[in-house]
Amino acid sequence: MIYVVDIDHMSLAFSAGSETQAAQIAGSSWFARAIDGVCLTRQGSEASNYHPRAATVRELVAFHEMSTEFADATADVLVARVG
Repeated sequence: MIYVVDIDHMSLAFSAGSETQAAQIAGSSWFARAIDGVCLTRQGSEASNYHPRAATVRELVAFHEMSTEFADATADVLVARVG
């Protein structure tokens, strides 16, 4: 499934196997550091502030379109801006 966190007027999507896994990803320190790296107004934010939700149809389409560009990449997690 595709999940989304809404941060600083952006919607960032990622894939997770379950709601529990999505919450673990969104609550991880590495996820918070990655988000802080691209969201200048979020420097030093707490990972627990990220609450994943299921993606909308529009967000699913946008995520899948972007993920096809990285189909051959070896990245473990793709986080794509979908809104």
